[in-house]
This record gives sequence, C-alpha cells and structure tokens, in this order.
Amino acid sequence: MTRIKLPEIFQNGMIIQRNKTIKIWGEAEGAERLTISFCGDSALADVKEGKFYCEISAKEAAIGQKLKISSDEKKKPDIVLEDICIGDIYIAAGQSNMEYFLRYDAHWNEIKKWEQNDMIRMFNCKRIAYPGQKRDQPECGDWFKEHDSQWESFSAPGYSFARAIQTVIGVPVGIIGCNWGGTPACAWMGSHYLNEEPLSVFQREYEETLKSADEEEIRRCSRKAWEYEDSYLHQVAWRAMMYGMNEQDQERWLLETANAPILPMGPYHQNRPSGLYELMLKELVPFSVKGVLWYQGESDAGHGEIYDKTFSSLIRCWRDLWQDELPFLFVQLAPFGKWLGIEGQDYPVVRESQERVAKCVPGTGMISIMDLGMYEDIHPKQKKEVGERLALLARGLIYGEDILCESPEFISGEREANWIRLRFSHTGENLYTKGNSIKSLCVNQGGILREIKDFKLGRDLLLCIETLTEEPVEIRFAKEGYCEVNLFSEADLPVKPFTAVIV
Repeated sequence: MTRIKLPEIFQNGMIIQRNKTIKIWGEAEGAERLTISFCGDSALADVKEGKFYCEISAKEAAIGQKLKISSDEKKKPDIVLEDICIGDIYIAAGQSNMEYFLRYDAHWNEIKKWEQNDMIRMFNCKRIAYPGQKRDQPECGDWFKEHDSQWESFSAPGYSFARAIQTVIGVPVGIIGCNWGGTPACAWMGSHYLNEEPLSVFQREYEETLKSADEEEIRRCSRKAWEYEDSYLHQVAWRAMMYGMNEQDQERWLLETANAPILPMGPYHQNRPSGLYELMLKELVPFSVKGVLWYQGESDAGHGEIYDKTFSSLIRCWRDLWQDELPFLFVQLAPFGKWLGIEGQDYPVVRESQERVAKCVPGTGMISIMDLGMYEDIHPKQKKEVGERLALLARGLIYGEDILCESPEFISGEREANWIRLRFSHTGENLYTKGNSIKSLCVNQGGILREIKDFKLGRDLLLCIETLTEEPVEIRFAKEGYCEVNLFSEADLPVKPFTAVIV
C-alpha cells in the first residue's frame, strides 16, 4: 500500500507562488516513483530512502487549480489537492507585533464585517520550541480564508498587508505566518551565521546560562512552564493583556501571575539561538515565496548597537536558505514607554540600526510607525495601518509603481539668518503637521535648548530659532524611547527619526 506524506504547507485551498519554479517534496512508502501533475504540467519524482522531490515549471497567476500525485503508473491519483490558487506569497515573520492577532486590532469590529475576499489565503506555522513538542494549536497548520475560525488569530499586520495589496496587484495573495512573541532574531538564524563576530555573543550568553544549570531541573521546570503556557487559564489571562491594560492594571496583573511557572533558558526554550530556524523556518523550505514581511527587534534592544549586523545576517541567512534574493520589508520599532516592567529607552538605538539596514542591504525597505506608538503598551493597536504601509512600500519597491511610498528622511540642512532649513526626501509636494506645533523636535546649541519661535512647511521644513548664535546647532527629532510624531509627508507617512548638526 502506498503512503504519501506532504509537508503541512501543501493542502486544499493553498496558494502557490507565481512565476517561480514550483517545488514539491515529501515522504513516500510503497512506491518507487511518483507522478505529480499541476496546471497542465507533469513531473516524475523518484522515491529515495522514503523521500521525494520534484520541480514543475513556473506558472502565471490562476485560481481553481488541482495538484495530483499518483504512484507507479496508477491511473487514479493517491492525493488530490483542490481549490489551489497561484499568486504572490509573503512570509509574515518576527515577534509579537507581527504575531499580534487580528482580533486585538483597533479596527477589528470594522474588519470582521468586510465582505469576504476569496483571493486571500492564510497559513500559520505551528509554534514548536523543541523537537517532539506537542501543542494544541487550532489556529495553526491549515490554509484558511477570511471569516474562517482561524482568521481572528492570524497576524493583523500580515492580513492587513494582504487586504491592501491584493486589489492593487489583482492576483491571489497568500500570507504565511511564521512568528512568535518575544523571540530574538538569533532564534530565527542558522548557527553558522551566529559564529561570526559580533553575533557570537548570543551563543556565548546561551552557553554561559547553561554552565551552572542542572539538566534534569531544566527539563522538570520546562515541562511545568509549558503546561502553564498552554493552559486555558493562562490563555484567558494573556488575551486580556493583549487587548490592552493601563499601567495600574498591568501591575495588578503582574501580582496575580507572580507565582506562575517560568520557562528556563535551555533546550526547551523558543528563544535559544537557532531553535526556531530549525523547527519552524526550515519546515517551509524550499516552498517558493515572493518575499518577507518582518516586524521584530524589541527582544534585541539589549544588543541594539549590533542589530544592524544581526538583522543583515538574518536576511542573508534566509536568502541563502531559499537560494533566492527575497525582498525584505520591515517595520521600524514604534515609540514605547513601559509595559510589564519592560522599558523602551533602548529603542532609539535599535531604530538607528534598522535604518542602517534599510540603507545598506539591497532589496530591503523600512516603514516608519513613529506616529502609532503607545506609552503603556509595547503592542500598538493600529496594526491595520502597519499592514497598509507595508503594502504601499511593496507597491513601490517590489511592484515598481511610481508612488510616494517611503517616509520622509532627513537629507541636509543649512542656516538662513535666524532660520534653519531642513531638507527631506519622499515628502511629496508638502509636509504637514497634525496640530499647531512640531512634536518631538529638539534644538540644542552649546548645551542650551533653543526655542522654536516659528516654522514653515513645504517640501522643506524651516525653523525660526530664538537667539541663534554661530555655534553648531544640533537638531534631534523623535530620538526618545517614547515620543509623539505629528510631522507627515503628502502620503500621510511620518517623518523618520533623525539627528542633524548644522554648522
């Protein structure tokens, strides 16, 4: 009897990437050769040591296709997958702000009333921390559509991106959620890439943690912690937190959960170096995709000064894994004050590292959400806007539209008597403010804060400074952990953080 097992990503209702070689693989018993048929093409795959792999030539966008797999010249296929679309697929990757469930979005009550768009398909990878882990994850492991039961538990930025881009490009869009809250970038990278300096710090810190640890005690505590993590009691409590709590309610929540089991760092922890790369990411390879949407960096704030190197290496790692120069569109960290004892004072360093990646790594683009932050919550609730800005960026950087899709970026500045002129890229015809002042803007000369008496907005920003002397002037914009940004481009995109020294 023939038994064929496909990776979970191959299911009814799936999407296959258009205009790229279609790669199909899996396991088989009881057959020496398989015939795979799709969209008018067929390919033969030899079964070797219980595994098979084949390629089918790239196809244009389509809907309503079938994938058939037959063994050893059988006329009746052993497997038939139906309702397959061909379009563009993106991986929605990162930590909790990408994982952030749609039901928590500020716009959820509006979104859930939208008419269903069958050209959008979603898939959540199972979140597995260690080999053999068994978890009840009903929202993971299946392709689904809007209004299906898994929908409300899908990535809000990922879905919002799909909804915004699909009607523009006119082909099916698939989003694969491969994300996990609280995870550092090193968890999503192959060990080879973490051997390079300065990234070896992550492996050194992990090994240092394990030096004095008892293996049996780690196993016992991990088992207890995972039982709690997956319990209904914890899930209800965490859901309340994700909807949003003020500082007082957070303190109460911390007291109520103070005795909860803590997962020790070790071989059962999802944050260990390379763990999720091996157990989640590699499960997708070599499934062809269009690109990656990335929202992560909060858990790397402790090493923010090297995040540009960390993230650049992660991009190289993923591109090497897929053997494809995948475009990466990513989100600059939002303003943030404090949440559950965590503070955002290190975020400006991460944001600067993220900007260096956007400038130096080809095939990448960064959106700014400096207007969407929340002082008391690390999870901004306006994820619909995040997805829409990623889609706008994709339209310009990936699909080649001549549109204003990037946030204004400081270029240069000069004095004009008591005025300072600041020039930006990507402004459109005019910059504008929401309100009568420019927030988060600081002018320093010789250690003295100078008052902004007046300002004018056009493509440039002109500042009239009181008592301006001949000393160099330092201008800082949105450089705090938490700040409020209200300066925008013609496309309603916030100006990026910057520091300028005007001589």
